[in-house]
Amino acid sequence: MIFAIDIETIPNPDCIPFLPPPEISKVLKDPAKIAAARAEAKEEQVSRMALDAMTGRVCACALVGVDGSDDFSSIAVATGTDDASEMALLAMIFTALGRKDTRIVTYNGMGFDLPFLYKRAMILGLQLGEYGAPPLTAWTKRYSTDRHCDLMQVWTGWNSKYEKLDNVANMVLRERKIEIDVTTFPELMKTSAGREKIGEYCQKDTELTWRLWRKMEGYLFV
Repeated sequence: MIFAIDIETIPNPDCIPFLPPPEISKVLKDPAKIAAARAEAKEEQVSRMALDAMTGRVCACALVGVDGSDDFSSIAVATGTDDASEMALLAMIFTALGRKDTRIVTYNGMGFDLPFLYKRAMILGLQLGEYGAPPLTAWTKRYSTDRHCDLMQVWTGWNSKYEKLDNVANMVLRERKIEIDVTTFPELMKTSAGREKIGEYCQKDTELTWRLWRKMEGYLFV
C-alpha cells in the first residue's frame, strides 16, 4: 500500500497556563511599553501553539493512495478537541502506518507531520506496538525515498529550504490549495459543518501531494 498523508492541527488551550514566559526586548524600560510587548509576545506565542506537539493536537487526517490495484481516499476528522477524540484519530493513522507493506508520501512530512504524530502518540500514551507501527526514525532517513518520500525535501534538494505546497502545486500542476484561515479551526471544530470544511481542506492538500508524487516519479526519484 502506498498513500499520501497530511494532517491538520489545532492549539490545545489547556496548555496556555504552562507556556514559558515570552521573551521581549531587554532595552525596554517604560512599564507600559513592557506590558504591551509582553502582551504582543504572548499573543504570538499562543498563535503558534498548533505548530508544536507539546501545545497542539491533531484534529484531522487524510490519506490518498493505492492499496494493491485499487485507488482509495480516506478522511478522518476528530469529533472533539479532547484526548479521547485525538487518540481515536491517532489510532486510525498508526493502523495505516503499521502495515508491513506501507510506503508513504508527504509534503514536509519529515519536518512536521510525522514528528508531530509521533510526539502526540508519545504524550498521550498510544502504544505503537498495538498497531505494528515502527518508530519515527523509520520514516526520517535523509536522502531516502524508499519508505517515505517527502516531496518538499526532494523538490528543494534536501537543503532544509522551505517551499510552500501551494507554490509547487500551482507551478507544476496548475492547482491551488483551498483558501482557509487555519486560525479558525478551533471554532470550526465545534460543528459538523465546520469539521467538514477542515476535512475538505486536508483532503485537498493530500490530493495535491499525491498528484505531485505521480508527476515527479521517474524524474526526481525512482
